[in-house]
Amino acid sequence: MRRDRSRATARRRVLPTAGAMLLTLLLATAAARSAETPAARAAADPAAYFDAPDPTTSLDLFGARFGQASGADLTLVLRTHEPISREELKPSPTSGLCVWLRTEQAPAPAARICIVPRSEAKSGLGLRYVALDRAGNRVGIRDLPAVVRRPHSTLIRTRFSPASARLAPGRYHWQVRSHAGGVEDRLPNAGELPLEIAISTAPEAHARCFGAAARDPLRKCFNPKLRDAVVPTPDEAVISQNAACTPLPREGLVSPCEFGVPALDASGSIALVGDSHASHWRAALDHVSRRKRWRGISITRSGCPLTRAAPTLEPASRNIDCTRWNQQVPAWLARHPEVHTVFVVGHFAEAVLVRDGKDEFAAKVRGHVDAWKALPATVKRIVVIRDTPLIGHDAIDCVRRAHARRRDAGKLCAVPRGGALRADAAVVAAGRLRSPRVRTVDMTPFFCGPRRCYPVVGGALVYKDDQHITEVFGASLGPYLLRAIDKL
Repeated sequence: MRRDRSRATARRRVLPTAGAMLLTLLLATAAARSAETPAARAAADPAAYFDAPDPTTSLDLFGARFGQASGADLTLVLRTHEPISREELKPSPTSGLCVWLRTEQAPAPAARICIVPRSEAKSGLGLRYVALDRAGNRVGIRDLPAVVRRPHSTLIRTRFSPASARLAPGRYHWQVRSHAGGVEDRLPNAGELPLEIAISTAPEAHARCFGAAARDPLRKCFNPKLRDAVVPTPDEAVISQNAACTPLPREGLVSPCEFGVPALDASGSIALVGDSHASHWRAALDHVSRRKRWRGISITRSGCPLTRAAPTLEPASRNIDCTRWNQQVPAWLARHPEVHTVFVVGHFAEAVLVRDGKDEFAAKVRGHVDAWKALPATVKRIVVIRDTPLIGHDAIDCVRRAHARRRDAGKLCAVPRGGALRADAAVVAAGRLRSPRVRTVDMTPFFCGPRRCYPVVGGALVYKDDQHITEVFGASLGPYLLRAIDKL
């Protein structure tokens, strides 16, 4: 469909307003920053991209900026050559103004984020997330809690948290598409643009007494500015990953990855072994490894603590793989004698096979003892980290509500210590073994007081779900885990 050429000619005669000129300058500056180093780009605004006037396009794009700067919310700025009408923004197959997103692995866009009319908003506009299937059909629609501003008739800008759109950290590709009058315009025209998304990091994370520092038993620390802080938010935490870890060659069922200090610079190597209750300690152990100049190797498998007890997992096929993995881990460590210390974490809720009415807890204890005895002699020390308290899903929902009301979620949503702190078979096994090779570390004071355990500590959200800790809180535990290890 062709546009009225006289309209396009008239548009070119219109001088840009002061606001439009300023925006153009800002966009051009951001585009120049895109040529800087990766570190500089991380601290800068997202780069901007431009499109020349096109008389054949009804909703003609002029400029777009979309990205995340310094781990903050996603920023979206869209500008057209001519004023945008609300009719053109009504979502339909033939009208709309959207950013199309594709994950690194997917061949086609999996979602689009669109500007839509919203009568209750001050600007009259809102933001909508639309999930797509492989054929491009809509499979879900969610209006995002974002403020969309319209400084003038050709400019739209907004910010929103990646978590509000359930965008997990990782690499994406994006492209802006406008549809109006049966004609589509794309920016950039040449194809998609890369986008790296990270979990938002609030300024509170750098404040005094943040996270575990607020519960340091050796030094009282309180910052009233963190009273109603929650970093990350529960919605951000639920899609967050554990601390970064570089994959190493897979050997059988053992899929190791490394963290801490690079091998060439390391004074020694340690391993973190177990299931997800071990891997969420990697953020804290990474801090320890860097201070100790250790190369850390993470060897974890979902649902598989380091034990010789027979697991009972669903589906049943996982039991065989878990048993084989537990047999292959000692062999892997024997092939890597540079690993001098193994850190293990039990799982209070692990289920093991028990016959003839025997006690399940006793079977768990024996399973840990037998697994540690099977480790090669090159492993000089085994450090058992006590499992984390169980906070429960209700506490996380409570945090959401308290944070929305700007209340102290840590105190309001705390749970009784007696119900949260379960018996840990791995710690009991270490005590019964009475071996100088096996030591224990108990970080419970950073999670709990004498009577209650807290879902938020020093403004840091402790749990991403009912039992796994966030990378943010784990990282704040690093200095105190180091202190505990130095005491061994």
